[in-house]
Amino acid sequence: SSGINAEYGEVKKGKKRNYEIVLEDTILFAEGGGQPCDHGILRTFPSGVSDVEKLSLQNVKVIDVQRRDGKAVHLADKKVEVGCEVDMEVDWKRRFDHMQQHTGQHLLSAIAEQEPYKFNTVSWNLGTTISHVELNTPSISDEVKFEIEQKLNRLIQSGKSVVTKVYSSKDDEGLSSAHTRGLPADHTGPVRVIEIEGVDENMCCGTHLSSLSQLQMIKLLHTEYKRGNTLLYFVCGDRVLHTLQGALDVQQKLNVLLSSPPDKFAPMVEKLSKDNRTARKAAEKLSEELASLHASTLLQSSNKVLNIHRPTTDTEYSLTLQRDLRDTCEERLLLLTMGDQGAAQFVLRGPVETVDRLGKGLAQKLGGKGGGRDGKFQGKFSDLKLVEGAVEFLKDNFE
Repeated sequence: SSGINAEYGEVKKGKKRNYEIVLEDTILFAEGGGQPCDHGILRTFPSGVSDVEKLSLQNVKVIDVQRRDGKAVHLADKKVEVGCEVDMEVDWKRRFDHMQQHTGQHLLSAIAEQEPYKFNTVSWNLGTTISHVELNTPSISDEVKFEIEQKLNRLIQSGKSVVTKVYSSKDDEGLSSAHTRGLPADHTGPVRVIEIEGVDENMCCGTHLSSLSQLQMIKLLHTEYKRGNTLLYFVCGDRVLHTLQGALDVQQKLNVLLSSPPDKFAPMVEKLSKDNRTARKAAEKLSEELASLHASTLLQSSNKVLNIHRPTTDTEYSLTLQRDLRDTCEERLLLLTMGDQGAAQFVLRGPVETVDRLGKGLAQKLGGKGGGRDGKFQGKFSDLKLVEGAVEFLKDNFE
């Protein structure tokens, strides 16, 4: 397709400088109606250039198209001179994918609003991998979802036609039977209606298939509750194959990890989860016992500053050690450090006034940050080699 470049403007998107370009006409769809925009390529050329020579010219990538004041504004990676003629090429893989998902949404919404369901579509979103419709119902049972899916795929197999009708204006009497959530406030001129033969007529600015057979298949996925409505997720056409392949890839990995067939995955994972909970409880019990043993050893010391390091960050150990040394920390200081070089934590316990006075200084000595109150100051640091100096700081300043 070709057109005349009318104007352009520079715009910064992230760290790159891009250009807004308006053409006399365009084949690229501008974002709207729940559908993302097309991507494509512009090729500029002087008059008299052959079609073969055009292919070797520099490409200008169009990365976004937005509707603004009735015009399609193309965001491109290179400047285009005002008044030059351009060839346009649409990213057909992206366009066809959007056609499949958008036509699938029309079909899904049409069936969902029929008896006995009466689920009206409030909004929809065409996502990069999966899409969803927002239906005005608090929930949809698995049985109803399966029933709707069966109806959808039977209609796809029937190969019903999908036709675009154009009416002269929004006041045209022929629009009385078409569904819509409302036209944009600035809309003027013709109105497009997408008709699925014998199923639905819906006002729409988006791109669509010419037959339901091109949908191939639709698969309804999971649902989510949202402010009294239900988000119903789905994939159509080629996305069904991509989704299935992704599921097969995961299945093959799980086959190896679990050493079991797919029908045994659920019980195997349940068993592993149960075993993990049991092992975690046992580990927590051991941590508590180890902390109590270390607390007993520390209590035998006459030092006014007690310090101990735990190689791993262990919540149960930390809580138990502080609990067992709570009484002695009314008169002495405890510095507990945990973790590895580069990612460590510290806890200082002791008399309230002393901890309040020394806490920030301790954090500075450790090269870290922290905070606290009521006789406890804790934080994070990275260099374990600084612990020895921090202990000396506490000894020198604890009266």
